[in-house]
Amino acid sequence: MQPAAACALGRRAFGLDRHRLLAVTVCAGLPTAQNAFVHAAGYRLRTDVARDTMVGSTLLSFGTLSLITWLLT
Repeated sequence: MQPAAACALGRRAFGLDRHRLLAVTVCAGLPTAQNAFVHAAGYRLRTDVARDTMVGSTLLSFGTLSLITWLLT
């Protein structure tokens, strides 16, 4: 949902050109939870939820980032 919202806002609200719109949309589609994992590891807390979220969102981002790039180029 976040990449779709970023794309819509970039296109309609800010009038971004094709290259800038691609950059904004791809950045919005990047995997999540890296910061949560780093902080959990730094404070020696449980990292399993942050790790699983990070791995899952990274795997999901392969498809979504490829689709975003295909649609916007």
